[in-house]
Amino acid sequence: MFLVSCAVGTALFFPKPVLATASGLLFGVLPGVALAVAGFTVGALVAFLVARGLGRQAVARRLGEGRLRAVETVFARRGVAATLVLRLLPVVPFAVSNYAAGVTAVRPRSFTLGTALGLVPTTVVAALLGDAWEDFGSPRSIAVAAVWVVLAGVGVVWGARLLKRASVGDQRA
Repeated sequence: MFLVSCAVGTALFFPKPVLATASGLLFGVLPGVALAVAGFTVGALVAFLVARGLGRQAVARRLGEGRLRAVETVFARRGVAATLVLRLLPVVPFAVSNYAAGVTAVRPRSFTLGTALGLVPTTVVAALLGDAWEDFGSPRSIAVAAVWVVLAGVGVVWGARLLKRASVGDQRA
């Protein structure tokens, strides 16, 4: 039931961090992470395929053409890496990124692999926070929150590098 909730919630814009934290609270870290990552990946793929079916014009009207153009080249060239980076960025809404990726050139297999791999670190962190909910001010909770900040930083730096390489490649063409 939780796996289905994660999949449906993902496709319907329910906040992923809430479900990821709940996974640790309800099931413990490892079972919670496994259920959440599987559910989130399925939901992300559903949103991705819906966007593919609707087409770029329909999705661009909803999300904005500028957002789509900004990531198109990166997704076309580095689909798995681009998807992985998206999963580490805390400022990019998960559901928005799934629909946006659906109308880029990224292959479904690359999107799914990048999603599953990219969800693991942040879902583990959220599940650890959920598992430690009753002891939220503990050194363990503080360390986990610090790891989350580091993961976000890695995503920002890696994403900036991918975008820079893509723009340099466009200027050469």
